[in-house]
Amino acid sequence: MKTAVKLMSKNMQAAESIMDAERRRRQAAADFARASVGLEGFKPSEEVEAQVRRHINGEIDLTELVKPPER
Repeated sequence: MKTAVKLMSKNMQAAESIMDAERRRRQAAADFARASVGLEGFKPSEEVEAQVRRHINGEIDLTELVKPPER
């Protein structure tokens, strides 16, 4: 039983590491995109920044992030 608990704990830590790695990857991509847009003289709206934060946090996927807003 103790071995199963240790194995579950180890698997959970691995999953958390993957989530952290994905979060860092998404943050780096957002930072790069923000810098690129800034070099062109533009600044993302607060609405866009909020959507990017949601994507970084895993609340929405990339498809939803790039979907045009409904008006």
